[in-house]
Amino acid sequence: MINILLSTYNGEQFLAQQLDSIINQSYSDWQLYIRDDGSTDGTISILNEYSKKDNRIHLFEDINNLGACRSFERLLTLFGDADYFAFSDQDDVWNVDKLAVLLETMQSATKEDQDQPIVVHSDLSVVDEHLHEISPSFWRYSNIHPEILDNNIRYLSICNSVTGCTMLFNRKAREYALPMSEKAYMHDAWIALSTLNNGGKIIPIFKSTIAYRQHGENALGAIKYSLLGRSISNRLEDAKRCYKMAHPQIYKNMWSFLMWKIIYICHRTFYNISQCVL
Repeated sequence: MINILLSTYNGEQFLAQQLDSIINQSYSDWQLYIRDDGSTDGTISILNEYSKKDNRIHLFEDINNLGACRSFERLLTLFGDADYFAFSDQDDVWNVDKLAVLLETMQSATKEDQDQPIVVHSDLSVVDEHLHEISPSFWRYSNIHPEILDNNIRYLSICNSVTGCTMLFNRKAREYALPMSEKAYMHDAWIALSTLNNGGKIIPIFKSTIAYRQHGENALGAIKYSLLGRSISNRLEDAKRCYKMAHPQIYKNMWSFLMWKIIYICHRTFYNISQCVL
């Protein structure tokens, strides 16, 4: 059984397509729990319609606006009665075999150790609001390399490779992640770090399992990598929130964080060069 957790907020434009893609999954043993974060558009009407259409869909109404991270934390806290957990955004479209692909990898990994926290995640295809492809790989688009990030906690705390809407994680990963620190800036990054920090592992799948829609209202979204593409202030803001979440468990001070950030950038650069040569 997989509990799928979806937090909505003014998502009426694309929500029906996402819900349809979940309903049409080839793997059908799931329950979808939805918490609305204070929508003022037609989101609730759409959710009520779908909950009547499919008894696996459950709407948890809450008037408080918590933001994405805390809304997903609330869902994960309330609906923990499953073997595995997956997050859903309100505006993407899942491939029909998304859950099946993730679950196959998860079950293979958990055969070795039932008590180890494990996170499985995949690549994404980046699309525009009309689902026209921008890039077949979000990882290549954003210069993210799970092969060097996923089981190096210092690197992962600098550059999170685990996108929430592609995650599947087991009960142990959930247990270690809760409660989330007040310093956690996003639920996916926090769960990834807590998994590694408690002897777990993160497994990437080098295949896109969802169409990751970009439309201007994304909570984070896909940013095309460019050396000059982001301002210094934005880069500093990212570094500050990463350091805040990793301090003091991973980095004792800012100098240690900056040193490892330089090491990671050098590693990534040499890795990119080696891939071009090959």
